Amino acid sequence: MSSQPSDPAEAGYVLPAPDPRLQAGHAAVRDAIGRPGRTLLDVRSRDEYRGERFWPSGGLEPGGRAGHVPSAVHQPIDGLYDERGAFLQTAALRGVFSSTDLDGGDELITYCTIGGRACTAWFVLTYLIGRDGVRVYDGSWAEWGRMADVPVEQD
Repeated sequence: MSSQPSDPAEAGYVLPAPDPRLQAGHAAVRDAIGRPGRTLLDVRSRDEYRGERFWPSGGLEPGGRAGHVPSAVHQPIDGLYDERGAFLQTAALRGVFSSTDLDGGDELITYCTIGGRACTAWFVLTYLIGRDGVRVYDGSWAEWGRMADVPVEQD
């Protein structure tokens, strides 16, 4: 034991470049709107999808528009966990994603508000269900909803 702070060991880890097989930017999302073979998957709440709120908390976003990306399929990710907080079994998870073609070859791009729920959906779809071709729009609604030159739909 010592009361003196220690110096951390130097490391030489270099982060790799973003992997386009995992991440989709706003240009890829714009290109996917209404395009066969690509599905935009909005995993936010009903109120967020319908344009009744920008942030999950209901907070306002100056200059932001609420709604969803045109042609996006609404698939909230509520109900992924059991009473212990563990992910459900694969069959039950497939039921949660019932509005999504889980066995097809279309590319899926998930998005939410800041990317957290979209990443959870990506993990479940990719690793627990075994779906190929899933990417995350990491800018999600926090980026899209603030961009003036992109289309937004409200229900």
